[in-house]
Amino acid sequence: MTRSRKAWWDGIAQERDALVLLLNYAEAPFDVVARAHKDFERKCLRGARTPAEQLHIQRLSTKDILVEAYADARPWKDFGPHLLRMKRLGFPDTRTHVLIACLYVQALALFPEHARDAFALLAGAERRVRRIPTTSRGREQLLDGITDARRAAEMQGIRPPQAGRG
Repeated sequence: MTRSRKAWWDGIAQERDALVLLLNYAEAPFDVVARAHKDFERKCLRGARTPAEQLHIQRLSTKDILVEAYADARPWKDFGPHLLRMKRLGFPDTRTHVLIACLYVQALALFPEHARDAFALLAGAERRVRRIPTTSRGREQLLDGITDARRAAEMQGIRPPQAGRG
């Protein structure tokens, strides 16, 4: 990556952090937050040079919107489209895969009819984590997050669907 490209990405990261802080500080409603992230995405996409950069920017904004939808306990009509977009775009890394899967499972009290899909996504994330070498830092932290998500769902009375049923 050239020095000018690194500076561009650093600028994107700083602007994104500032946007998240500003929106949190303002206690903006979800619709405003989602629109702000989409506007920021469009602005950044104009400066992206490659399809890979465009994809990364789309993934970042989608992740930010999903985190906000979870934090605001939004219904499926707000959470679902962004989750489907993230699944379509693909997860940029294992950590994001685990984060999104955990949020999905922990939000199931709001839309329990999606339990099968949520637990399937969590199982896929867990398989991905288990392929990480046991000596790798962060592996246990990711597995603990997955366990905590399952526990949170269970405390809400939601259990993984049994295989072969449905």
